[in-house]
Amino acid sequence: MVQENTKEQHWLDFSALSPLCSKVMSAPNLLRVETTENIFVECQDCTGGDIKVQINVMNHSTKTETLDSTSVTLTSANNYQMFGQVKITGAKFKKDPNEKQYVYLQAQFDDRLLEKVVLVSFQSGYIFIQTDKTLYTPNSKGKSQMPLKWDDTYFSPQTPDGIVLQVDPVSLKSGIHSGHYQLPETVSPGLWKVVARFQSDPQQSYSADFEVKEYVLPSFEVKLKPQDSYFYVDSNDLTVEIKATYLFGKEVDGTAYVVFGVVQEGQKKSFPSSLQRVPVQRGEGEAILKSEHITQVFPDIQELIGSSIFVSVSVLTESGKRPGPLLAPLQLSVAALMQLSNMNR
Repeated sequence: MVQENTKEQHWLDFSALSPLCSKVMSAPNLLRVETTENIFVECQDCTGGDIKVQINVMNHSTKTETLDSTSVTLTSANNYQMFGQVKITGAKFKKDPNEKQYVYLQAQFDDRLLEKVVLVSFQSGYIFIQTDKTLYTPNSKGKSQMPLKWDDTYFSPQTPDGIVLQVDPVSLKSGIHSGHYQLPETVSPGLWKVVARFQSDPQQSYSADFEVKEYVLPSFEVKLKPQDSYFYVDSNDLTVEIKATYLFGKEVDGTAYVVFGVVQEGQKKSFPSSLQRVPVQRGEGEAILKSEHITQVFPDIQELIGSSIFVSVSVLTESGKRPGPLLAPLQLSVAALMQLSNMNR
C-alpha cells in the first residue's frame, strides 16, 4: 500500500555558445539541503587543452555568500564532460514549507559564466512504504518495503496511541529496503502505522497504515433433520441429518459429537452407547440411533411410549492456522426432540 511520495525530480540545462564550442551546465530543478547533488558540466566540440570549471552555489538574492563550491577539470580523456558534487546546509535557510527559497547555481568556465536560479527543498528524498498485508493479528510478523533515495533513513512501527515500538536505522543510498517487525502477543487493536523518516530531516515523516485486530472465528449454524418425526417401537434405527453452514454461506468441515437420550418427566437421560463421532464434510453428516442403544438402558422399550427422544450435537470445526498463534476450533451445540410411538409402520 503506497502512502507518500514527492514530486519527480527533473533536470535543467543551461548552455552558452561560443564561436568554436558550446558550454553546458545541467542540474536538478531543485537542490535539497543536506544532500549531495550532482551538477553536470560539459564543453561540446571542445579540443585542445584542459578546461577548469568552478561550480558555486551562492545565496539568493545578493550573491554575497558562497554556500558550497567545487571544481572539475574537463579533458579530452573524459570527453570534456564531468560531474561535480555540491551540498548545501540547512542552517542558512528557514524551515518553512510554505516559503519558497532559492539559490544561485553557477558554472564558471574559462571564458564564460553560466548561472541559474534554483529552488531549494528541505525534502531529502522520497520514500514509498508498502506492507505485505493490510491486516495483522497479535503476535504476527509484519514486513514492509521501502524504495529509498539519497539519504539514510530510520523506520518504526507505531501504535494507535502514537507509541513507537522500535527504531531501526537504514543505511541505503538507493534501492529497496525490506524490514521486519514482530507484533507483541498483547497489543492495542486499531489502526497502526509504519513510519519512516530521513535522519537529516526527522520532522518530515512518511507512513503506511495497517490494521491490527483479534481474529474472530466466523459464526455458523447447525441444523438437524430427522428422517422421521417418530421412533417406532419396531424400528431398527433412526437417522438424523446434520447440516452445518457458515453464516456467509460456506459449508463447514469438521467433526460432530452426537449423543441420543430420552426425556422423562422433564429429566433428560442419555443412552451412553449412542455416543458417536460423526465426520462433517462439505457441511453434511449423519447420526444414527439404533434400537439397541435404547434397550441397553431400557430393556422394555414399551415403557418409553409417548416420551420424547432428544439428540444433542456439538460440531467442532477443523483447526487452522492464521498469522499468529494456533487458533482454537469453534464449537456449536444443538438439540432436537422426537417422539416414541407404538404405531407399527
